[in-house]
Amino acid sequence: MLSLSRRLELSSDVLREIIAEERIFVEFQSVLSVRNHSVIGFEELIRGKSKAGALIPAIFLFEAAREHGLVLELDRICREKALAAFRHSYLQKNGLLFLNMDTSILTSEVVGSGYLLQQLRRYEIPASSIVVEIVESKTRDTAALISFVNSCREYGLNIALDDVGSGHSNFDRISMLCPDIIKIDRSIISGITENYLKQEIFKALVRLSGSIGTLALAEGTETQKESVFCIECGADLVQGYFFSRPGNIRCQDLFREEQSLEFLLSIVKKKKIAALKTRQLMHRQYQKVLKNIIAKIRGKSPEDMENMLREAFNQYEFLDALYVVNAEGVQITDTVMKRNDDKSVSPVFRAAKKNENLAHKDYVYNLINTKLKQYTTEHYISFATGNFCITLSKLFKGKNNRNCILCADFLINDIAGNKSSPLRKKFTG
Repeated sequence: MLSLSRRLELSSDVLREIIAEERIFVEFQSVLSVRNHSVIGFEELIRGKSKAGALIPAIFLFEAAREHGLVLELDRICREKALAAFRHSYLQKNGLLFLNMDTSILTSEVVGSGYLLQQLRRYEIPASSIVVEIVESKTRDTAALISFVNSCREYGLNIALDDVGSGHSNFDRISMLCPDIIKIDRSIISGITENYLKQEIFKALVRLSGSIGTLALAEGTETQKESVFCIECGADLVQGYFFSRPGNIRCQDLFREEQSLEFLLSIVKKKKIAALKTRQLMHRQYQKVLKNIIAKIRGKSPEDMENMLREAFNQYEFLDALYVVNAEGVQITDTVMKRNDDKSVSPVFRAAKKNENLAHKDYVYNLINTKLKQYTTEHYISFATGNFCITLSKLFKGKNNRNCILCADFLINDIAGNKSSPLRKKFTG
Protein backbone atom coordinates (compact mmCIF):
# COMPACT_ATOMS: atom_id res chain seq x y z
CA MET A 1 0.00 0.00 0.00
CA LEU A 2 1.34 3.42 -0.91
CA SER A 3 2.27 5.36 2.22
CA LEU A 4 0.93 8.79 3.07
CA SER A 5 4.37 10.34 2.62
CA ARG A 6 4.53 9.09 -0.96
CA ARG A 7 1.10 10.41 -1.91
CA LEU A 8 2.69 13.59 -3.23
CA GLU A 9 4.48 11.54 -5.91
CA LEU A 10 1.17 11.31 -7.80
CA SER A 11 1.97 14.12 -10.19
CA SER A 12 -0.23 14.94 -13.13
CA ASP A 13 1.99 12.87 -15.45
CA VAL A 14 2.01 9.88 -13.10
CA LEU A 15 -1.76 9.98 -12.70
CA ARG A 16 -2.32 10.35 -16.44
CA GLU A 17 -0.07 7.34 -16.95
CA ILE A 18 -2.08 5.27 -14.45
CA ILE A 19 -5.30 6.20 -16.27
CA ALA A 20 -3.87 5.62 -19.75
CA GLU A 21 -2.41 2.24 -18.82
CA GLU A 22 -5.53 1.36 -16.83
CA ARG A 23 -3.52 0.43 -13.77
CA ILE A 24 -6.68 0.21 -11.68
CA PHE A 25 -7.38 -2.76 -9.41
CA VAL A 26 -10.97 -3.66 -8.43
CA GLU A 27 -12.12 -5.54 -5.34
CA PHE A 28 -15.63 -6.22 -4.11
CA GLN A 29 -17.22 -6.25 -0.67
CA SER A 30 -20.48 -8.12 -0.13
CA VAL A 31 -23.77 -6.48 0.82
CA LEU A 32 -26.15 -8.83 2.63
CA SER A 33 -29.92 -8.70 2.94
CA VAL A 34 -31.20 -9.39 6.45
CA ARG A 35 -34.66 -10.27 5.17
CA ASN A 36 -33.43 -12.60 2.41
CA HIS A 37 -30.63 -14.11 4.53
CA SER A 38 -28.28 -13.82 1.58
CA VAL A 39 -25.66 -11.82 -0.30
CA ILE A 40 -27.60 -9.56 -2.68
CA GLY A 41 -24.83 -7.41 -4.09
CA PHE A 42 -21.31 -6.03 -3.98
CA GLU A 43 -19.71 -2.63 -3.58
CA GLU A 44 -16.78 -1.98 -5.87
CA LEU A 45 -13.65 -0.72 -4.14
CA ILE A 46 -10.90 0.76 -6.28
CA ARG A 47 -7.13 0.79 -5.86
CA GLY A 48 -4.47 2.13 -8.18
CA LYS A 49 -1.15 0.44 -8.95
CA SER A 50 2.23 2.07 -9.17
CA LYS A 51 4.74 0.85 -11.75
CA ALA A 52 6.40 -1.08 -8.95
CA GLY A 53 3.09 -2.80 -8.18
CA ALA A 54 2.31 -0.96 -4.93
CA LEU A 55 -1.40 -0.41 -4.30
CA ILE A 56 -2.61 3.20 -4.12
CA PRO A 57 -5.77 3.82 -2.06
CA ALA A 58 -8.69 5.38 -3.92
CA ILE A 59 -8.72 8.40 -1.62
CA PHE A 60 -5.16 9.31 -2.73
CA LEU A 61 -6.01 8.77 -6.39
CA PHE A 62 -9.02 11.06 -6.27
CA GLU A 63 -7.24 13.70 -4.17
CA ALA A 64 -4.54 13.87 -6.84
CA ALA A 65 -7.18 13.82 -9.59
CA ARG A 66 -8.97 16.81 -8.06
CA GLU A 67 -5.66 18.65 -7.79
CA HIS A 68 -4.78 17.99 -11.42
CA GLY A 69 -8.26 18.29 -12.93
CA LEU A 70 -8.50 14.61 -13.86
CA VAL A 71 -11.49 13.52 -11.75
CA LEU A 72 -13.79 12.85 -14.72
CA GLU A 73 -11.20 10.71 -16.50
CA LEU A 74 -10.34 8.77 -13.34
CA ASP A 75 -13.98 8.28 -12.38
CA ARG A 76 -14.83 6.86 -15.79
CA ILE A 77 -11.92 4.41 -15.94
CA CYS A 78 -12.71 3.22 -12.40
CA ARG A 79 -16.31 2.55 -13.42
CA GLU A 80 -15.11 0.81 -16.57
CA LYS A 81 -12.92 -1.55 -14.56
CA ALA A 82 -15.66 -2.20 -12.00
CA LEU A 83 -18.25 -3.03 -14.65
CA ALA A 84 -15.84 -5.31 -16.50
CA ALA A 85 -15.00 -7.22 -13.33
CA PHE A 86 -18.65 -7.43 -12.30
CA ARG A 87 -19.64 -8.65 -15.76
CA HIS A 88 -17.58 -11.79 -15.22
CA SER A 89 -18.89 -12.56 -11.73
CA TYR A 90 -21.27 -15.50 -11.50
CA LEU A 91 -23.83 -13.39 -9.63
CA GLN A 92 -24.07 -10.77 -12.36
CA LYS A 93 -27.53 -11.87 -13.47
CA ASN A 94 -29.05 -11.70 -10.00
CA GLY A 95 -26.81 -9.51 -7.84
CA LEU A 96 -26.47 -5.76 -7.50
CA LEU A 97 -23.34 -3.74 -8.15
CA PHE A 98 -22.93 -0.76 -5.82
CA LEU A 99 -21.08 1.68 -8.05
CA ASN A 100 -19.38 4.70 -6.48
CA MET A 101 -19.90 7.99 -8.29
CA ASP A 102 -17.75 11.04 -7.60
CA THR A 103 -20.49 13.66 -7.67
CA SER A 104 -17.99 16.51 -7.85
CA ILE A 105 -17.80 15.81 -11.60
CA LEU A 106 -21.51 16.40 -12.15
CA THR A 107 -22.23 19.38 -14.37
CA SER A 108 -24.99 19.96 -16.90
CA GLU A 109 -22.61 18.77 -19.66
CA VAL A 110 -21.63 15.55 -17.85
CA VAL A 111 -25.22 14.72 -16.84
CA GLY A 112 -26.41 14.86 -20.43
CA SER A 113 -23.60 12.75 -21.88
CA GLY A 114 -25.19 9.34 -21.24
CA TYR A 115 -21.72 7.87 -20.67
CA LEU A 116 -22.76 5.56 -17.83
CA LEU A 117 -25.60 4.09 -19.90
CA GLN A 118 -23.19 3.48 -22.77
CA GLN A 119 -20.90 1.60 -20.40
CA LEU A 120 -23.77 -0.57 -19.17
CA ARG A 121 -24.85 -1.41 -22.72
CA ARG A 122 -21.30 -2.30 -23.66
CA TYR A 123 -21.08 -4.84 -20.84
CA GLU A 124 -24.68 -5.99 -21.22
CA ILE A 125 -25.48 -5.21 -17.61
CA PRO A 126 -29.11 -4.23 -16.93
CA ALA A 127 -29.63 -0.86 -15.29
CA SER A 128 -31.72 -2.50 -12.57
CA SER A 129 -28.58 -4.34 -11.38
CA ILE A 130 -26.75 -1.09 -10.63
CA VAL A 131 -26.91 0.95 -7.43
CA VAL A 132 -25.27 4.35 -7.94
CA GLU A 133 -23.73 5.52 -4.65
CA ILE A 134 -23.79 9.27 -4.13
CA VAL A 135 -21.86 11.20 -1.48
CA GLU A 136 -23.89 14.39 -1.34
CA SER A 137 -21.23 16.38 0.55
CA LYS A 138 -18.99 16.34 -2.56
CA THR A 139 -21.67 17.85 -4.78
CA ARG A 140 -20.98 21.31 -6.17
CA ASP A 141 -23.93 21.66 -8.55
CA THR A 142 -27.16 20.67 -6.81
CA ALA A 143 -29.27 21.17 -9.93
CA ALA A 144 -26.97 18.87 -11.91
CA LEU A 145 -27.14 16.27 -9.11
CA ILE A 146 -30.95 16.28 -9.15
CA SER A 147 -30.97 16.04 -12.93
CA PHE A 148 -28.53 13.12 -12.79
CA VAL A 149 -30.60 11.25 -10.20
CA ASN A 150 -33.78 11.78 -12.21
CA SER A 151 -32.05 10.47 -15.33
CA CYS A 152 -30.83 7.41 -13.43
CA ARG A 153 -34.36 6.66 -12.28
CA GLU A 154 -35.74 7.14 -15.77
CA TYR A 155 -33.40 4.43 -17.05
CA GLY A 156 -34.02 2.07 -14.13
CA LEU A 157 -30.87 2.56 -12.05
CA ASN A 158 -31.08 2.52 -8.26
CA ILE A 159 -29.78 5.33 -6.04
CA ALA A 160 -28.00 5.01 -2.70
CA LEU A 161 -27.14 8.00 -0.53
CA ASP A 162 -23.75 7.29 1.05
CA ASP A 163 -22.25 8.48 4.36
CA VAL A 164 -25.62 9.41 5.90
CA GLY A 165 -25.05 10.57 9.45
CA SER A 166 -21.43 11.62 8.93
CA GLY A 167 -20.19 15.08 9.84
CA HIS A 168 -20.90 16.63 6.45
CA SER A 169 -24.15 14.89 5.54
CA ASN A 170 -27.12 17.08 4.75
CA PHE A 171 -30.46 15.54 5.57
CA ASP A 172 -32.44 17.74 3.20
CA ARG A 173 -30.80 15.72 0.38
CA ILE A 174 -32.86 12.71 1.47
CA SER A 175 -36.11 14.49 0.64
CA MET A 176 -34.53 16.04 -2.44
CA LEU A 177 -33.16 12.81 -3.95
CA CYS A 178 -35.55 10.18 -2.49
CA PRO A 179 -32.87 7.46 -2.55
CA ASP A 180 -33.67 3.76 -2.76
CA ILE A 181 -31.03 3.00 -0.13
CA ILE A 182 -29.63 5.03 2.76
CA LYS A 183 -26.13 3.93 3.79
CA ILE A 184 -25.70 4.76 7.47
CA ASP A 185 -22.12 5.88 7.98
CA ARG A 186 -19.47 3.88 9.81
CA SER A 187 -18.96 6.80 12.22
CA ILE A 188 -22.35 5.97 13.75
CA ILE A 189 -21.85 2.19 13.70
CA SER A 190 -18.42 2.25 15.38
CA GLY A 191 -18.82 1.66 19.12
CA ILE A 192 -22.61 1.82 18.86
CA THR A 193 -23.22 -0.79 21.56
CA GLU A 194 -21.58 1.46 24.16
CA ASN A 195 -23.01 4.80 23.01
CA TYR A 196 -26.68 5.53 23.71
CA LEU A 197 -26.85 8.60 21.46
CA LYS A 198 -25.44 6.65 18.50
CA GLN A 199 -28.00 3.94 19.16
CA GLU A 200 -30.89 6.40 19.05
CA ILE A 201 -29.54 8.14 15.93
CA PHE A 202 -29.26 4.77 14.21
CA LYS A 203 -32.78 3.77 15.23
CA ALA A 204 -34.12 7.11 14.02
CA LEU A 205 -32.47 6.68 10.62
CA VAL A 206 -33.85 3.15 10.31
CA ARG A 207 -37.35 4.39 11.21
CA LEU A 208 -36.99 7.23 8.71
CA SER A 209 -35.95 4.80 6.00
CA GLY A 210 -38.91 2.54 6.65
CA SER A 211 -41.42 5.39 6.71
CA ILE A 212 -40.31 6.80 3.33
CA GLY A 213 -39.93 3.45 1.57
CA THR A 214 -36.12 3.38 1.58
CA LEU A 215 -33.83 0.53 2.64
CA ALA A 216 -31.40 1.17 5.52
CA LEU A 217 -27.89 -0.22 5.03
CA ALA A 218 -25.58 -0.44 8.05
CA GLU A 219 -22.14 0.22 6.60
CA GLY A 220 -18.93 -0.80 8.34
CA THR A 221 -20.19 -3.47 10.74
CA GLU A 222 -16.84 -4.76 11.96
CA THR A 223 -17.74 -6.71 15.09
CA GLN A 224 -20.35 -9.26 16.07
CA LYS A 225 -21.84 -6.89 18.65
CA GLU A 226 -22.21 -4.07 16.13
CA SER A 227 -23.73 -6.40 13.56
CA VAL A 228 -26.21 -7.91 16.02
CA PHE A 229 -27.31 -4.49 17.24
CA CYS A 230 -27.87 -3.15 13.72
CA ILE A 231 -29.90 -6.21 12.74
CA GLU A 232 -31.83 -6.09 16.00
CA CYS A 233 -32.77 -2.46 15.34
CA GLY A 234 -34.13 -3.18 11.88
CA ALA A 235 -31.32 -2.63 9.36
CA ASP A 236 -32.43 -4.02 6.00
CA LEU A 237 -28.90 -4.49 4.65
CA VAL A 238 -25.48 -4.94 6.28
CA GLN A 239 -21.94 -4.54 5.00
CA GLY A 240 -18.63 -4.70 6.79
CA TYR A 241 -15.50 -6.55 7.82
CA PHE A 242 -17.42 -8.88 10.13
CA PHE A 243 -18.88 -10.52 7.04
CA SER A 244 -16.18 -9.98 4.45
CA ARG A 245 -13.13 -7.99 3.49
CA PRO A 246 -12.76 -6.60 -0.04
CA GLY A 247 -11.62 -9.21 -2.54
CA ASN A 248 -12.67 -11.31 -5.49
CA ILE A 249 -16.15 -12.83 -5.68
CA ARG A 250 -15.93 -16.53 -4.81
CA CYS A 251 -18.76 -18.98 -4.16
CA GLN A 252 -17.22 -20.43 -1.02
CA ASP A 253 -16.80 -16.96 0.50
CA LEU A 254 -20.42 -16.06 -0.20
CA PHE A 255 -21.61 -19.24 1.51
CA ARG A 256 -19.49 -18.45 4.58
CA GLU A 257 -20.83 -14.89 4.71
CA GLU A 258 -24.41 -16.10 4.54
CA GLN A 259 -23.69 -18.61 7.31
CA SER A 260 -22.35 -15.74 9.43
CA LEU A 261 -25.59 -13.85 8.84
CA GLU A 262 -27.65 -16.90 9.82
CA PHE A 263 -25.63 -17.17 13.03
CA LEU A 264 -26.32 -13.53 13.89
CA LEU A 265 -30.02 -13.91 13.12
CA SER A 266 -30.20 -16.80 15.59
CA ILE A 267 -28.62 -14.55 18.24
CA VAL A 268 -31.06 -11.74 17.48
CA LYS A 269 -34.00 -14.15 17.73
CA LYS A 270 -32.88 -15.32 21.18
CA LYS A 271 -32.37 -11.73 22.35
CA LYS A 272 -35.81 -10.68 21.15
CA ILE A 273 -37.47 -13.62 22.89
CA ALA A 274 -35.61 -12.81 26.12
CA ALA A 275 -36.52 -9.12 25.83
CA LEU A 276 -40.17 -9.99 25.22
CA LYS A 277 -40.25 -12.19 28.32
CA THR A 278 -38.64 -9.41 30.36
CA ARG A 279 -41.18 -6.86 29.11
CA GLN A 280 -44.04 -9.21 29.89
CA LEU A 281 -42.71 -9.75 33.41
CA MET A 282 -42.23 -6.04 34.01
CA HIS A 283 -45.67 -5.26 32.60
CA ARG A 284 -47.25 -7.72 35.02
CA GLN A 285 -45.41 -5.98 37.87
CA TYR A 286 -46.57 -2.58 36.66
CA GLN A 287 -50.16 -3.80 36.43
CA LYS A 288 -49.94 -5.13 39.97
CA VAL A 289 -48.72 -1.76 41.22
CA LEU A 290 -51.58 0.07 39.46
CA LYS A 291 -54.11 -2.39 40.84
CA ASN A 292 -52.82 -1.94 44.41
CA ILE A 293 -52.81 1.86 44.20
CA ILE A 294 -56.27 2.06 42.61
CA ALA A 295 -57.65 -0.18 45.37
CA LYS A 296 -56.57 2.50 47.86
CA ILE A 297 -57.67 5.64 46.00
CA ARG A 298 -60.92 4.40 44.44
CA GLY A 299 -63.89 6.53 45.56
CA LYS A 300 -61.66 9.10 47.30
CA SER A 301 -61.49 12.87 46.95
CA PRO A 302 -58.50 14.42 45.13
CA GLU A 303 -57.02 15.52 48.47
CA ASP A 304 -57.22 12.03 49.93
CA MET A 305 -55.92 10.55 46.67
CA GLU A 306 -52.81 12.72 46.84
CA ASN A 307 -51.99 11.66 50.40
CA MET A 308 -52.39 8.00 49.47
CA LEU A 309 -50.26 8.46 46.35
CA ARG A 310 -47.45 9.76 48.56
CA GLU A 311 -47.69 6.68 50.77
CA ALA A 312 -47.77 4.35 47.78
CA PHE A 313 -44.88 6.10 46.04
CA ASN A 314 -42.46 5.22 48.83
CA GLN A 315 -43.30 1.52 48.55
CA TYR A 316 -41.95 1.09 45.00
CA GLU A 317 -38.40 2.19 44.16
CA PHE A 318 -38.99 1.89 40.39
CA LEU A 319 -41.72 4.55 40.41
CA ASP A 320 -40.70 7.94 39.02
CA ALA A 321 -43.97 9.87 39.44
CA LEU A 322 -47.68 9.45 40.29
CA TYR A 323 -50.65 11.74 39.58
CA VAL A 324 -54.37 11.63 38.82
CA VAL A 325 -56.27 13.26 35.95
CA ASN A 326 -60.04 13.75 35.63
CA ALA A 327 -62.29 12.85 32.69
CA GLU A 328 -61.61 16.23 31.06
CA GLY A 329 -57.85 15.68 31.13
CA VAL A 330 -57.19 18.13 33.97
CA GLN A 331 -54.72 17.05 36.65
CA ILE A 332 -56.52 16.92 40.01
CA THR A 333 -53.54 16.03 42.24
CA ASP A 334 -50.02 17.35 42.38
CA THR A 335 -47.32 15.19 40.82
CA VAL A 336 -45.95 12.92 43.51
CA MET A 337 -42.24 12.31 42.96
CA LYS A 338 -38.92 12.32 44.75
CA ARG A 339 -38.08 15.71 46.14
CA ASN A 340 -35.12 17.39 44.46
CA ASP A 341 -33.71 20.48 46.16
CA ASP A 342 -30.84 20.82 43.68
CA LYS A 343 -31.07 24.37 42.29
CA SER A 344 -28.89 23.43 39.30
CA VAL A 345 -31.49 21.12 37.75
CA SER A 346 -32.36 22.32 34.26
CA PRO A 347 -35.52 24.44 34.03
CA VAL A 348 -36.46 22.26 31.06
CA PHE A 349 -37.69 19.67 33.56
CA ARG A 350 -40.76 20.68 35.55
CA ALA A 351 -43.46 18.46 36.97
CA ALA A 352 -47.05 19.23 36.00
CA LYS A 353 -49.06 20.80 38.81
CA LYS A 354 -52.64 20.52 39.96
CA ASN A 355 -55.19 22.03 37.52
CA GLU A 356 -52.90 21.73 34.48
CA ASN A 357 -54.57 20.40 31.34
CA LEU A 358 -52.96 17.16 30.15
CA ALA A 359 -55.66 16.21 27.64
CA HIS A 360 -53.13 16.35 24.80
CA LYS A 361 -50.95 13.61 26.33
CA ASP A 362 -51.38 10.32 24.48
CA TYR A 363 -51.81 8.35 27.70
CA VAL A 364 -54.66 10.69 28.68
CA TYR A 365 -56.16 11.46 25.28
CA ASN A 366 -56.59 7.80 24.36
CA LEU A 367 -58.51 6.99 27.54
CA ILE A 368 -60.78 10.03 27.27
CA ASN A 369 -61.65 9.68 23.59
CA THR A 370 -61.69 5.92 23.00
CA LYS A 371 -63.01 2.82 24.72
CA LEU A 372 -59.56 1.93 26.04
CA LYS A 373 -59.37 1.30 29.78
CA GLN A 374 -55.58 1.55 30.06
CA TYR A 375 -52.62 2.74 28.01
CA THR A 376 -48.84 2.18 27.95
CA THR A 377 -46.41 4.59 26.29
CA GLU A 378 -43.08 3.92 24.62
CA HIS A 379 -40.04 4.92 26.67
CA TYR A 380 -39.24 8.63 26.72
CA ILE A 381 -37.55 11.32 28.81
CA SER A 382 -39.86 12.56 31.53
CA PHE A 383 -40.31 16.33 31.58
CA ALA A 384 -41.06 15.99 35.27
CA THR A 385 -37.74 14.43 36.29
CA GLY A 386 -35.49 14.08 33.24
CA ASN A 387 -35.40 10.32 33.73
CA PHE A 388 -36.05 7.62 31.14
CA CYS A 389 -39.47 6.20 31.86
CA ILE A 390 -42.67 4.75 30.50
CA THR A 391 -46.12 5.88 31.58
CA LEU A 392 -49.00 3.56 32.34
CA SER A 393 -52.45 5.11 32.69
CA LYS A 394 -55.61 3.39 33.85
CA LEU A 395 -59.25 4.39 34.32
CA PHE A 396 -60.88 4.10 37.74
CA LYS A 397 -63.80 5.63 39.66
CA GLY A 398 -63.13 8.50 42.02
CA LYS A 399 -65.44 10.33 44.41
CA ASN A 400 -69.11 10.36 43.39
CA ASN A 401 -68.34 7.60 40.88
CA ARG A 402 -66.59 10.06 38.53
CA ASN A 403 -64.13 8.76 35.96
CA CYS A 404 -60.49 9.42 36.82
CA ILE A 405 -57.19 8.33 35.34
CA LEU A 406 -54.24 7.16 37.42
CA CYS A 407 -50.94 7.98 35.69
CA ALA A 408 -47.80 6.20 36.85
CA ASP A 409 -44.32 6.86 35.46
CA PHE A 410 -42.00 3.86 35.84
CA LEU A 411 -38.22 4.16 35.66
CA ILE A 412 -36.53 2.11 32.97
CA ASN A 413 -32.95 1.50 31.89
CA ASP A 414 -32.08 2.01 28.24
CA ILE A 415 -29.73 -0.36 26.41
CA ALA A 416 -26.62 1.43 27.63
CA GLY A 417 -27.83 1.48 31.24
CA ASN A 418 -28.71 5.19 31.36
CA LYS A 419 -31.48 6.20 33.72
CA SER A 420 -31.71 9.91 33.01
CA SER A 421 -31.35 12.50 30.29
CA PRO A 422 -27.83 13.69 29.40
CA LEU A 423 -29.19 17.23 29.81
CA ARG A 424 -30.27 16.45 33.35
CA LYS A 425 -26.83 14.96 34.10
CA LYS A 426 -25.22 18.10 32.72
CA PHE A 427 -27.05 20.25 35.25
CA THR A 428 -26.99 17.87 38.20
CA GLY A 429 -23.57 16.32 37.75
